[in-house]
Amino acid sequence: MKRHFLVWLLCIGGSTFLHAQVIVKGKVAGKSDGLPVSFATVIANKDNSTWVTTDADGNFTLELAKEAGTLSVEYLGYKTKTINYQGAQLVSILLEQDSNILDEVVLIGYGASKKKDITTSIATVDNIKQVASRPVSNLSDFLQGQVAGVTVTQQGGDPSESSKMVIRGSGSLANEAPLTVVDGVPYYGPAISPNDIESVSILKDAAAAAIYGAQAASGVIVITTKKGVKGDPSVSLNVYTGFSKATNLPTPLDAQGQASVYNMAADNAGVPRQSAHDALLNPWGQVNRTNWMDEIFRTAAMHNVDASISGASDHTNYFASLGYNKKEGTLIGTFSERYNFRLKADTKLTDKVTIGENVYYSNTNAIGTNTTSSYSGSVISALYMPSAAPVYDADGKFGGVVPHDLAQFAGAYGDVYNPVALLLRPTTSNPTNFLNANVYLNYDIVDGLSFKTSYSYDYTSNKYKKFTPKAPELGRTNLNNYLLENNYEKTHWIWDNQLTYHKTFGKHDVNLTAIHSAQKTNYDYISVQGEGFGSEESFNQYMGNASIIRKPVTEVYEDALTSLIGRVMYNFDDRYFVSGSLRKDTTSRLAKNNQSEVFPSASVGWRISQENFFNVNAISELKLRASWGQIGNINSVGYYSFDVPLSNSDIIMGEDGMLTGKGTYVNRQSNPNLKWETSESFDIGLDAAFFNGRLNVVADYFSKRTKGMIIPGLEDAHHGTAAADVNGGEVLNKGIELSLSYNDHIGDLNYKIFGNASFLENELVNLNGYNQSGIDYIAHGDNVRGVLSPYRSVVGRPLYSTYLVPYLGIFQSQSEIDAHRSKEGKLIQPNAKPGDFKFQDSNGDGKIDNNDKQFMNAYLPKITYSFGLNLEYKNFDLSMFFQGVGDVKVFNGYKFTAYNASLQGYNLDSRVMGAWTPDNPNASLPRLSTKDDNQNYGTTSSWYLEDASYLRLKNLTIGYTMPKSVMNSLSPKSSLRIFMSGDNLFTITGYDGIDPEVGGVGMDVARYPVSRTISGGFLFTF
Repeated sequence: MKRHFLVWLLCIGGSTFLHAQVIVKGKVAGKSDGLPVSFATVIANKDNSTWVTTDADGNFTLELAKEAGTLSVEYLGYKTKTINYQGAQLVSILLEQDSNILDEVVLIGYGASKKKDITTSIATVDNIKQVASRPVSNLSDFLQGQVAGVTVTQQGGDPSESSKMVIRGSGSLANEAPLTVVDGVPYYGPAISPNDIESVSILKDAAAAAIYGAQAASGVIVITTKKGVKGDPSVSLNVYTGFSKATNLPTPLDAQGQASVYNMAADNAGVPRQSAHDALLNPWGQVNRTNWMDEIFRTAAMHNVDASISGASDHTNYFASLGYNKKEGTLIGTFSERYNFRLKADTKLTDKVTIGENVYYSNTNAIGTNTTSSYSGSVISALYMPSAAPVYDADGKFGGVVPHDLAQFAGAYGDVYNPVALLLRPTTSNPTNFLNANVYLNYDIVDGLSFKTSYSYDYTSNKYKKFTPKAPELGRTNLNNYLLENNYEKTHWIWDNQLTYHKTFGKHDVNLTAIHSAQKTNYDYISVQGEGFGSEESFNQYMGNASIIRKPVTEVYEDALTSLIGRVMYNFDDRYFVSGSLRKDTTSRLAKNNQSEVFPSASVGWRISQENFFNVNAISELKLRASWGQIGNINSVGYYSFDVPLSNSDIIMGEDGMLTGKGTYVNRQSNPNLKWETSESFDIGLDAAFFNGRLNVVADYFSKRTKGMIIPGLEDAHHGTAAADVNGGEVLNKGIELSLSYNDHIGDLNYKIFGNASFLENELVNLNGYNQSGIDYIAHGDNVRGVLSPYRSVVGRPLYSTYLVPYLGIFQSQSEIDAHRSKEGKLIQPNAKPGDFKFQDSNGDGKIDNNDKQFMNAYLPKITYSFGLNLEYKNFDLSMFFQGVGDVKVFNGYKFTAYNASLQGYNLDSRVMGAWTPDNPNASLPRLSTKDDNQNYGTTSSWYLEDASYLRLKNLTIGYTMPKSVMNSLSPKSSLRIFMSGDNLFTITGYDGIDPEVGGVGMDVARYPVSRTISGGFLFTF
């Protein structure tokens, strides 16, 4: 029966075609931009057998049997439009963009698709246009908190540092930065100007990212830059300026406080007081001359200007932008500066051939400072420096801990840098030039079949130069001077050839993609240090004037990757979706037998709301999806891990050491058996819209398993060399992500409430292959002054777990010390005195040492969340955005350096005034002492571990758009929006340090703090 019905239907369709007498022609374009809509489907009289697709210019022709009827136009990203026709005529059809969450156009690998057709985990950044109202110089800072499952951690407030971004947890000890794709091409340059960005999608699971293969194991950020709108040229000017200020800074002891604290510490230790802290012997040391925190921190200015011109015609689309961004750091001497230029154009040569180019150039210069060293970090140096010391001495030179005529007292204050000199004395330049040029050709072979070839080339050049003069002042004196020059050049090209077939057959929609991709990188680096300059004037700061030139350090590599990719996407009746891909990657980083690997992915989706049986009025859309995929991680593989190049060194020979030569040796073992590190993920998700799209929900459960994790193996002392890289373990990340938004209006008030949260568990599953000794942990070298080493990755726990001796409190009396004994009655802490720390003898051996350490939490947040509100009332708008993390621990190493009187006499944090005394038994700090006999500070204990959960008002923006009636007097296309914005306005946290967002692996030694920023500006278009 069905067969007869189909034959009858085909006959009717054929008859209709043969006897058609009415010819209807038309053009389809977007209502918002006037640009033609290519390949839209035009269906006549709701008859799926009578349809055509528009050509490249949006034109169509239909031969129809009926004199009158309807035409329906469908295309992804637009609402279906139905019009009436009457006889032969020429029609113009304008399509409106569809705001339904499941009909949004989403950027995917090598293309775009409706969200309703997506079966993998892809997130879109909804409010990307707000980037123009915030003082962010790169996209990663803007993305913090915006997308569930994407953890962005600012690496302090250093303007030369970029935020660290992790998608769905850490799966490797190597670089896990997501791959960035700009306008369809992988991008490896510096951060692009945020004002060039039109839209952003984030491919989170392996099935979504698999098409980008070896570089996408950590996820993919897909960016589309702006383009022109049909009509007269449009000019935009975006300007803002503002200032930043660090908050919650530590307060060092004043001069009298430092003397008092160290006198008490000497008394408690039973040693003589130092004469430097005697007011009679050293009255100079009792006078406050400098607040060092005020001297190194400043109110920092920022400026940003972006100008663009764009437009489009029937055959050409163009966009050109020019930008400048200058941001001072809140620490003096630090800043970042960027000039950038973009030119993007597309031209239709014929109905079938389109060519385009996209050129981006940037010049950046960023100077930061070291705030991660517990010896000489800029912030910790300002704490160490005595408040009695001046910034400059009587001769206008940088001052030391004491004047030269009081040199006998210098040792009491420690080997301290003048922190202002540390920041201002060196002459530093760090310019980076970057050029990225991309050209492409697209050829529409036949209806539904197209070919695209693109070639991208980028060039990076960096010339770092730092001259460090002598430091003659007392403290950390250095009577030598240095010139360090680092230069590198990197070139990289990518050639992609893509064949795409997309066709709709009634209820069947098929999209096939085949790609061949090849890319190559060349890198050349050299570093030279010169010493002993007779003159420190700027004209003499050149390498040829050095008395000694150290042996140059060089690094050179080539890196190649070729890939074959196939993908199929199919859906039936917009209800059932299937997608799969297969990618073969071949890398030069592995030995020949292991260079190539094949990585598959598959996904399915079911749009339940399209089923006839589904009739729930409150639910507008409902879709279930599931995906699985594997990706090889090339970022974890060293360039020559399979065949490590030989090292060389100067060899000194002879009894008098006068004979020198060059020696070549094996510094590190090779591993020809090294294989791909593989990321395998599974995802099940739900996309839903309620109440006609007012409430939207996206929920995901995921697991991401890194197999064959590449890590340095355990050294074998018999070899005398560093161990080779090995496939040494497996890491599992699993979690839940949830995003919600609700938008509606009350009269003229439009509002949107939104939020997201992700819950993550990270676990090192095994270390199979790490070594032959059965050791089930990796000891990490991160430490505080070589004394505290708190991190270890162990099987069964998260990466970089803290490994600490449990802290039990403070001994209040000698009787408590005497009662703290082992089972055998041995005194566990025999050197303790009342006011010292009490530690747990975990292994019961009657003493406190590293064998008593226990595993505790890691820094990677288990909970990340954000929420916010957008309001629009007539011409006013307001947005607020909160961001936070939970269940996260920081190792506060600042305590070791800031509260510890047993070091070299450094100045301390004023909170030590609240240390334990018999009259202050409820203190959290141990008694003051110049001798740490009980190892209060020298024990890597849980006392240092603090909850660093926080909630931060990340941004508050208020704007006003000038009425259209006012702007029309200038130009019908003109608009003006004025805004004020505040970032990091307040933070709620229980963390004792400067800022809970310390970055890295969670070790805080007074890191460059994130600053509060206030800015204002305008966006003018005409």
